[in-house]
Amino acid sequence: MGKIKLSETLQFLTARLNRITGGELDFSVMIDDEEVAIGDVIRARAIVRAPEGQDRTLTCVKISLRGQVQSDGAWQEYDERAEAAQDVPLPGGHEYVIPIVIKIPHHAVLSEDGGNWRLRAQAVVDRTLDPRDEARVTVVDA
Repeated sequence: MGKIKLSETLQFLTARLNRITGGELDFSVMIDDEEVAIGDVIRARAIVRAPEGQDRTLTCVKISLRGQVQSDGAWQEYDERAEAAQDVPLPGGHEYVIPIVIKIPHHAVLSEDGGNWRLRAQAVVDRTLDPRDEARVTVVDA
């Protein structure tokens, strides 16, 4: 029995998924500024684009901001979540843009002190497919 390299398996699975989705479903998170001060807001947008000639339904977009905050002298995980765009028709060749504005808490752990902040978004399309993307955010002192 021959061995299959992991990269070949991933290529096969990716090609299969592309056939299922129509091959061109695009999803991305675009962040306006990768450096944000404590107490300021992150401004970003999630963009979902349907392939030409393939009508889809955007079931929802799940958005999360993860990082660390300082509370009672200890670091604690910070995880805020929201959903947007429930059951929105997405005609082929069109894109849907979801603006994202999230405030960084005043007790956030700075990136230079080891606080890692991530803005993540995941689209659920036709109730099954879930492309995702994330952006790193550097939290700095005000």
